[in-house]
Amino acid sequence: MGVYPIHNLKSLVCSSEDLFTLWSWLPVRITMYQPVLLYTTEEHGCSLTTFYVRVEQHEPTLMMIKTCNNEVFGAYCSTRWFERNVKDDKGQRQAYFGTGETFLFSLYPERAKYPWVGIENEKDLGHASELFMAADSKMITIGGGEGQAIWMDENIRFGKTDSCKTFNNPPLCPSGDFEIRVLEVYGFDGV
Repeated sequence: MGVYPIHNLKSLVCSSEDLFTLWSWLPVRITMYQPVLLYTTEEHGCSLTTFYVRVEQHEPTLMMIKTCNNEVFGAYCSTRWFERNVKDDKGQRQAYFGTGETFLFSLYPERAKYPWVGIENEKDLGHASELFMAADSKMITIGGGEGQAIWMDENIRFGKTDSCKTFNNPPLCPSGDFEIRVLEVYGFDGV
């Protein structure tokens, strides 16, 4: 077995075993690149502004959340967070952005990957199936359509998780509401 770029990765969110599982879920082309910790609440504080400054130009990113109840979940985000500022031809900000490469995951208490519903289906699933990522100065959300898979507030302290149509996922933690203990966001060097 070769050396994976994650061998020396030290995460406060998940174990080495969880990192290997997560690595196996990434798009193959990304697994060749060295992950780089771009943002962590432990070092950079709990500010959405700081999150954007440190993360927004990187594509893709891997977001991992550990709650105060020790649930671990997150998302592989296919598109730069800077896209939240892109305007359409009418000068309006796009509410949602991203691609079908985005996926959700849960590592504890359940271990599961929730890919985009469009990967398995060839029929038109409607607008709700394409609500990958959204963000502004007050929040970040991933997934949509009858609920948001991950929503975090501007202080990166509180969040909620619901089932959503984009990923056909259950809530990623049992209570639905969560308090963030640690958020880590990784980019990939050389992508």
